[in-house]
Amino acid sequence: MNNDVSSSKFWDECYINNTIGWDIGSITPVFEDWCNKLQQKYSILVPGAGNGYDPLYFASKGHDVTAVDFSKEATNNIKAYAKKNQIDINIINEDIFKLDINLFNKFDYVIEYTCFCAIDRDQRLDYIKMMSDLLKKNGELIGLFLPVLKDEKDGGPPYSINIKEVISQFSDYFDVLKSIKHPLSIKPRLGNEQYIHFKKK
Repeated sequence: MNNDVSSSKFWDECYINNTIGWDIGSITPVFEDWCNKLQQKYSILVPGAGNGYDPLYFASKGHDVTAVDFSKEATNNIKAYAKKNQIDINIINEDIFKLDINLFNKFDYVIEYTCFCAIDRDQRLDYIKMMSDLLKKNGELIGLFLPVLKDEKDGGPPYSINIKEVISQFSDYFDVLKSIKHPLSIKPRLGNEQYIHFKKK
């Protein structure tokens, strides 16, 4: 399989061939806990949503949720689940770098998990700017960044994460509110992912 992560075909083939090692098969405990503590309804964007467990959960709790994925296979899976379970969710099959400007300044939160590490390294700054554009004034990006234990030389996806470098890259557009190893990280990823809560500048 061609490792062209900027091609939707590459990601479609991952779903067709079930080579989706990032997919944990259910809501991410960290984000389930976060969502359950929200005191009001928010607009939430999930880029690189995959099979959509997180955005579907947020939407089921009454939030205004937009799930974006490059793979038509993935967005079809989200649509099927949403329809079956009568969940109201906005699903967009698109390259995150080509999102409509009508979505700019629309979201209270961006939830990042396994999208940032899947894109080409040289697109990371473009990703950060795009997420800033999508968020409202004072909007927040909450992410689990991984794999922090992987060597950069090993390639990807997933491409390795250097926490200091990532925080530095975000710093033009975001302030860090919190950066920790989250106690609710799933067992296979304990110590290999960093929970970072950013606020748009």
